[in-house]
Amino acid sequence: MKLKLKPLTTGEFAKICNVKKHTLFHYDDIGLLKPDYYDENGYRFYSYSQLNLFYFISMMKELGMSLDEIKFYLNSRTPEQMEELFTSKINQISNEIKRLKENKRILKSRIDKIQYASEVKIDKIYKEYQEEEYYLRYRDIDIDDPTDKDVYKLFEDNFSKYTSIKGLDTSRYSIITIEEICGEYRYNNEYILKKINKKVNSHKLVVKQKGEYLIGYHKGYYNTIEQTYDKMTIYAKDNNLVIGSNSYTKEILDVLTSNSKEEYLIEIIIELK
Repeated sequence: MKLKLKPLTTGEFAKICNVKKHTLFHYDDIGLLKPDYYDENGYRFYSYSQLNLFYFISMMKELGMSLDEIKFYLNSRTPEQMEELFTSKINQISNEIKRLKENKRILKSRIDKIQYASEVKIDKIYKEYQEEEYYLRYRDIDIDDPTDKDVYKLFEDNFSKYTSIKGLDTSRYSIITIEEICGEYRYNNEYILKKINKKVNSHKLVVKQKGEYLIGYHKGYYNTIEQTYDKMTIYAKDNNLVIGSNSYTKEILDVLTSNSKEEYLIEIIIELK
């Protein structure tokens, strides 16, 4: 037995689709979705099968298509043409899912750093064994005389390239070479680093060797970081530890999580021989 369904009034169709009747009137006026028929009084009536068309229109709008584009496809649709459209939209959705997952990962990494910072004992200096890590050197800055030109050069080529080095998800890493002169330590040029997961063949590769490191935390900005370096140097001497050739810094709290530079938190990792 064939099921005969009563046609839907404009109000009923709009209620099911969760839109105002004006939207249906507009779609009718522009020829995008016309009623199944009009009665003798000019009232619009829709069929249940047209719900699929309305859903399609709504979905395509959500995926960035204009009403004119949607109308073109509906008015000239063939199975082959619609297959091509659906395939392109699947690819678009897949890319959007990837982007959203990446955004989720970025936000989660920020939460992890905030939680890590809450557990840090600012005044504690300690020795720790660390595994080998890999970085790519981005650009060197003279830490004794940084200039606007140096900073501007970091993102002159492409802003997205800059944010990939110092982005929402990653801490800013840097390496500072250490030179000992007459028992005193001098911290030389700084290289901005991007941490990577594996060793690669690149002239920009920096390998942080596995071994013992001296760990300390600096609360504040880089203009006062020497104070913490001095404390760590004294700690090393008092505990008969020999400082190596490199020091690494990692931003834990920065401009995205602290309103004041005085509240920034930087982890200092000094190589030990």
